[in-house]
Amino acid sequence: MEKKKVPIEKDVDVEFEYKVYMIYDFLKKNKGFVITGIVLLFLLLSSFFFYKHHKETILNQSSVLVYQIQKAYDQKEFEKAENLIKKIKEKYPDSPFVKVAVAYSLLIKKENGKITPSDLNLLQVRVNSEQINSGLTEFRGYLYYKNKEYGKTLTVLRPIDQRFYNYVSALTLKGFTLRKMGEIEKSTNVFNQVLQLSKYDYFKLLAKENL
Repeated sequence: MEKKKVPIEKDVDVEFEYKVYMIYDFLKKNKGFVITGIVLLFLLLSSFFFYKHHKETILNQSSVLVYQIQKAYDQKEFEKAENLIKKIKEKYPDSPFVKVAVAYSLLIKKENGKITPSDLNLLQVRVNSEQINSGLTEFRGYLYYKNKEYGKTLTVLRPIDQRFYNYVSALTLKGFTLRKMGEIEKSTNVFNQVLQLSKYDYFKLLAKENL
């Protein structure tokens, strides 16, 4: 049987025409794979747009809940706020706004005098910022100090160094802790550091009062 000739006409790019013919021939012979590929591509694109829409929906709805939590907290409707916090945790556990909800949960506990050092772990594991975590670490140290667990206070404060914004504040707490433990000389050395390093009169005054 005579093979079909490539249709060539005058003033046509032969190389381009040949490539078109070869592609057509390939598609004709492999139409099953081609159709499967198109279907897979369609499914992939559909999944991507569905995921994007779903993610946007989660962000929008969880942000509304955070707004309601804030409003309830400001009005001191703590029970209502806690119910909303529970709702956002259950319905939108992967939303970044859950971090904000957890923070409000801690604030409510603080208002009620029920916050504990371990409660702060709930927020710290969700926070990626080292600076924010440093502040939470210091607060955890303060809670140990308040509970008269001075050894734990010093252990918790140890990683906070001059890289962090709250270094002077943490040093001040360390000075108070050492004084409570009867380590007067060490406490004095720490307060001298505070006096030298602090840019703020508040910490300088505290240091002077305890030298």
